[in-house]
Amino acid sequence: MEPRNKVLNGAGQSSAAFKNYVDGLTESTRPALYMLYVGLKNANLQSWFNNQKEQLKKYPWLVMPQIGLSMTTDGKPEEHYEDKVAAGDYDQNINEFCLAVKEWNIPCYIRIGYEFNGRWNGYNPANFKEAFIRISNAFKKNKVKNAALLWCFATDGGADFTSYYPGDDYVDWWSIDLFAETHFTDPKTTTFLDSALIHKKPVMIGESTPRKVSVQGGEKSWIRWFQPYFKLIHEYPHIKGFCYINWDWTTTRWSDWGDGRIEANLFIKRKFTDELQSDLYLHGMKKNRLKKYINLIE
Repeated sequence: MEPRNKVLNGAGQSSAAFKNYVDGLTESTRPALYMLYVGLKNANLQSWFNNQKEQLKKYPWLVMPQIGLSMTTDGKPEEHYEDKVAAGDYDQNINEFCLAVKEWNIPCYIRIGYEFNGRWNGYNPANFKEAFIRISNAFKKNKVKNAALLWCFATDGGADFTSYYPGDDYVDWWSIDLFAETHFTDPKTTTFLDSALIHKKPVMIGESTPRKVSVQGGEKSWIRWFQPYFKLIHEYPHIKGFCYINWDWTTTRWSDWGDGRIEANLFIKRKFTDELQSDLYLHGMKKNRLKKYINLIE
């Protein structure tokens, strides 16, 4: 499910934010990826999947889910449960999740235990690896062919990522989340990207937004955040996808992050659209055509 010489265009991380992103761009630059989040111990996984299917039916092109699959509670590291996942306590949920992805029958990119190194998640490296392996093996056992499993690092987290690595046999893509303008040149970012290349793994930017820069500065915002963001994508050709959080953060508990909506600033909207019109990017299109681009032929 890796596009050859292309970068998947994605957005989220809510239905409203995705629609605003779609409406703010052009038909030729509509996104191919849609960001979603769910906890593995969700008691209503099938209902969750049904709701997401209804959301994506609104769009007349293939929109592929990029799912953040959590084994903790965001911001409450004491509630992590990857140890219980590793021990088999959630095998029923894992199988239900695998079968729901398989039944959906569209390409799904799944960030298992995303931001594994974030202190806000509380994951233990050894337990995390075992949990990831258990989930990966379940996908294989259930013969799920329409899923890519992503291993997602947070530049905001600790520098160590190797102790969390399940191994090449269990991971399809590497992934990284980028927010601060300093992240694009941070040694943690470049070390991770260089290591992904050594392991011959494609990389997806799983989450990104102009934190504390916003779009409101127009050209200044472009120079500070967006320009180095796209420069990073161009400089590392094994980055094969990006997901942009198209949110007005001023209305959330992270209010100092600013307004990140592309459509909220005409300069940013124009420059962003111009960038995406490059042949480098892969956008939303009809199902069979897009599946050929990502080498997923039935």
